[in-house]
Amino acid sequence: MLPPLVHLSINAGKSVAIGYLALAIVLAFTLNARARWLRIAGTVIAALGLAMMVLSIILADLDGTFGAIPSSAPEAHRITPAVLNVQAGIAAVAILLLAWSAWTQARRPLVTALPLHNDATQFGKASRAFHWVIAVLMFCLMPIGLFMAILPESSPVRAGFVGAHQSLGLSVLVLVIGRIGWLIASPPPPSLPVLTALERRASRAVHLGLYGILLAFPISGYLISQGPTIDFYGFAISRPDCAGSSGVALWVHAWALPAFFYATLLLHIGAVVKRHFVHRDKSAVRRMLR
Repeated sequence: MLPPLVHLSINAGKSVAIGYLALAIVLAFTLNARARWLRIAGTVIAALGLAMMVLSIILADLDGTFGAIPSSAPEAHRITPAVLNVQAGIAAVAILLLAWSAWTQARRPLVTALPLHNDATQFGKASRAFHWVIAVLMFCLMPIGLFMAILPESSPVRAGFVGAHQSLGLSVLVLVIGRIGWLIASPPPPSLPVLTALERRASRAVHLGLYGILLAFPISGYLISQGPTIDFYGFAISRPDCAGSSGVALWVHAWALPAFFYATLLLHIGAVVKRHFVHRDKSAVRRMLR
């Protein structure tokens, strides 16, 4: 029988996972809403969510959570505080950009309806919903996974982090498969005509890389999970004994995939930012945001 604190942590983890999933769904639909006030509300909610993440990392800096990591811990654990603080710095910049975006949304009414399917110039409602739900869940999973890695096995709250991470990770797997299926049924718009041939090839490679990473993350996480079951919002899902592949899967999940993910994400966001601010071309942003 599990100790009471562990039971409480597991229940808290389920609640956290449900809360993050609800947040992702709310943001996916408000950021692309037709009504101006809904878009502003979604932008503000996104900024507040990032602010909470920054605050949690600052608190971990101050309350000794990071300082408690022993020097004998694996290298991946020792560099985790630095990675989290870099994420906090990036999130702080993103909060400022979201504040600016909310101000611009307040001056930009929108009356055109967004189609459900993709068309020749933009992604439709369904593709945008898939994109932003997956994106928000990944931004939630990154700090949860890093915090989970540095918590000792004996910590009563670790079970909650593990449960939330497993639930959200499986959600990403289901959503990515769903998005791929939707893109087969409703093909995406062609690349922007202003892109060079090299930029089109690079864009396609980055997108394919992101899809591969988003599939590999939950699959490798499934393989390295401990115990006969994994948690999915309070429901136990059986898993086979994968002891023979857990070593490779752990290296892939903890080292290779994060490195590729951060690199491809940087290229993806960097290309959109460059197109928007350097070339003064809003067409790339408008394909996924109103």
